[in-house]
Amino acid sequence: MSSISNIPPPLGVPRAGRASAAKSANRQDRIFIWIVQGVAAFTLIVIASVAIFVFKEGWPSFQANGLSWFTAGDVPLDRQLGYSFTGGPDGQTYTALNAWPAIAGTILSTGGALLIAFPLSLLTAIFLAELAPKRVAGFLSPIVTMLAATPSVVFGLFAILVLGPWMTQHLVSQSVASELAIVVPIGGASVLLATIVLAVMIAPLMTAIFTDALRGVPNKWKEGAIALGCDPWRMSRRVSISAIRPALVAGSSLAIGRAVGEAIAVSMAGGGIAFVPNPLDGVWFFFEPVRPLAATVVDYSEGFSGDVLKANLFAIGVVLFITTAALTIGAKIASASAQKRLGGH
Repeated sequence: MSSISNIPPPLGVPRAGRASAAKSANRQDRIFIWIVQGVAAFTLIVIASVAIFVFKEGWPSFQANGLSWFTAGDVPLDRQLGYSFTGGPDGQTYTALNAWPAIAGTILSTGGALLIAFPLSLLTAIFLAELAPKRVAGFLSPIVTMLAATPSVVFGLFAILVLGPWMTQHLVSQSVASELAIVVPIGGASVLLATIVLAVMIAPLMTAIFTDALRGVPNKWKEGAIALGCDPWRMSRRVSISAIRPALVAGSSLAIGRAVGEAIAVSMAGGGIAFVPNPLDGVWFFFEPVRPLAATVVDYSEGFSGDVLKANLFAIGVVLFITTAALTIGAKIASASAQKRLGGH
């Protein structure tokens, strides 16, 4: 049997020409690989440089406060940040910082947004991927994508100019507001409004991820469930949702990462006061102000000329950096698990 190398080339294509074309293609492939590797290495270097710089600038704040940085203090956080720029009441440098009010505001607004957005996003994704007619799904899917790409300041403006005043006028009792005013002002700009804004912002992102995952579920799984007597809704619950559970984790992690790092919209909608809402206040708990971590950086960004305040703000950046990095890594792991499961490996 003759070897493949002995097969003559096609008519009109010299052997030398084929070898030259193959060599040129291999050279182009190598150049492309080098470019991709160079871009990837440059990206990693930039990320590492940013991380090192942020940690370096924020370390003095952690060094001065230790673990108390993450706790509540006797002095309100806003006053501490002001003192860190102007100096303490005694005129000395003020390095104390207790960031728990900002941490609590981040947890409350982000956690509340996830509780609202997750079921709405999942139900919308099931409708788009499993139940809606193709024409309806084709019309709604671009709208979801557009909402996911809408700048956050648009949501913030709508919240502070429309929703906030309406909530203050129709939902907040003025007598209760007067009673609580000696502790904290309550109104439309509150933890509730910040939560609603974040929910509206992250819901389209989660919907897009969930929809893509549902559309990737093998048809034979769905057809098997329907053949066994399941209606489309029960098939979605028993088969599709079970199959995309890792994708649900991934989408939720990415959404939380965006909510944690959101600054402008939450700064506008949260009330602008670093306060821990008190559950003992009953329903008025939802109308008390918050200022999450990212919003704190934005609100005090004009004070970067002060060394102590700058260190405090960079320390907040360190916490945000670690949180979003952990969420991103978790989302990547969950996405890989989802892809492996749906691929049948």
